[in-house]
Amino acid sequence: MHNARAWAASFAFVVGCGSSDGGLATDVAGAGASGHGASAPLGGVSGAQASAGMAGGLSNGGTGGSASASGGSSAGTPMTGGTSGASGAGGRGNSGGGRAGRGGGASFGGAANAAGGSGGKPATGGTGGCVQNIGCKLQAQAGSGDLHQDCVDRINQFRTQCACLPPLSRSTDGEACADRMAEYDAAKNTAHAGYNDKICQPSGAQNSCPGYSSNNQVISLCMQQMWDEGPPPSNPCNGDCFQEYGHFINMTSTSTNKVACGFYTTSSGKVWAVQNFLR
Repeated sequence: MHNARAWAASFAFVVGCGSSDGGLATDVAGAGASGHGASAPLGGVSGAQASAGMAGGLSNGGTGGSASASGGSSAGTPMTGGTSGASGAGGRGNSGGGRAGRGGGASFGGAANAAGGSGGKPATGGTGGCVQNIGCKLQAQAGSGDLHQDCVDRINQFRTQCACLPPLSRSTDGEACADRMAEYDAAKNTAHAGYNDKICQPSGAQNSCPGYSSNNQVISLCMQQMWDEGPPPSNPCNGDCFQEYGHFINMTSTSTNKVACGFYTTSSGKVWAVQNFLR
């Protein structure tokens, strides 16, 4: 899961793993999101989906990246004037400018997600009085000055307000590892490189926002794009299914109860970020 249409990715450790390294932009604003993930989907009808194609996102006046077959799913931020990303073994080329893309390969295994209910209807097992709205579009809250907390708050904004799920706690002791993974991914110019190379633990199920233009874009745009994938049509959701819906699956998993966010800004100003979902 993975340009200035930024993308998100999801990746799983222990529960399963899959990764998508496609959709990365080069020498242009923004990047794609990628992911490795695990756990079965939230039940219900999907909301708004990212539009069009699979694989890398588009950038302003630039060319998209290529999709890899390692697993996961990717998504991108809408851009203008770009060309579609080249297709990789795990994904189809993205269609014209302004379209969202998904790419990547398969995930392995996954834990069941117990949440149910369809969009717009009361969800079972959720918080009292909450009405599930999977197709929600949420404006990010004002920054607190603590980027890692803002990341956790954004994820919980979707979980509690849209899926009627309990919030995840912040894993402060996992943030040093998450920051290292974000930096390592940036150095390798590959989403989930740190996870795949096991540079530190714990990693958990991972979503990634590689090469975005700012921290704010990661929080506001990348995470909304990941959420917009919506629930998958089948459960379990593996292979091609996970490559399309893995970010959403990780964000709504009921098998994890905390999350560690990591950020790294390159000398050129590109922001690489990961979210490690932990038990």
